[in-house]
Amino acid sequence: MKALVPAAALAAALLLAGDLAAQEPGPYEPVRRDGLGTRLINVSTPYTVGARKMEVLFSHRFQQPVNEGDAHDLWGLDGGSDVGIGLAVGLTRSLDLSVYRSSFQENYELAGKFLAFEQAPRVPLTVAVRAGADLLLRDGVEDSTRPFAQLLLARRLRSGVNLLLSPSWVADTPRLKNAWNVPVGLTFALGPKYLVELEYVPENGDLDDSREAWHVAFSRALGGHIFEVVLGNSRATTVDQILGGDSAAGFETGDVRLGFNIVRDFGF
Repeated sequence: MKALVPAAALAAALLLAGDLAAQEPGPYEPVRRDGLGTRLINVSTPYTVGARKMEVLFSHRFQQPVNEGDAHDLWGLDGGSDVGIGLAVGLTRSLDLSVYRSSFQENYELAGKFLAFEQAPRVPLTVAVRAGADLLLRDGVEDSTRPFAQLLLARRLRSGVNLLLSPSWVADTPRLKNAWNVPVGLTFALGPKYLVELEYVPENGDLDDSREAWHVAFSRALGGHIFEVVLGNSRATTVDQILGGDSAAGFETGDVRLGFNIVRDFGF
């Protein structure tokens, strides 16, 4: 009987050590992600879809700014809209391919994204690279094939709080060649279930009348879906229209437009 006591104590100690080890993440184990998805609002995040997963994206941007409307047109909601639909497939955990079509200028964005590494206790950032091209099929568009490349960075500061940077290059925008810019993203929690997402694209210094673009979204992740209600000044949703601050749709810094994103993930 006396021999059972130390044996039981040893077993309890081993179980407790196992529980503590399970609770302590490894130095290179990725930190828990917030519900950001593969794009923040318009700009891609470094996160991929994941192995054997598929993501469907619907985007909608009203063309008329709220500040130019009135009660007769429901502050722009009676006007036209730009609609986008996208599909991304995870080939591996770290590699996915995507296609996105915006109705504005029949713009197809084809891209591949590779997640190099994720933030962990000993890894300060999540880093990915993304490359592809925007193909504009509308007649009369100059430089209709527009390659691009992006370095996507994210740092999760605490639950719900994320900082994102996206140094990006595109061969052509509506008015620039070899355009560079660094979109910035920030999120913070709004209660236990919602995120507020901020996205800012500085004006491009290579164009005198370039405009800074801003967006804010209220986001909820629920059961494989991400729902976002969007406010912002620009209708641009593709890399070539974003980086120059010269979207062919035209916009002013003080414009306020409504929109939304709906994202759905599927496993297969």
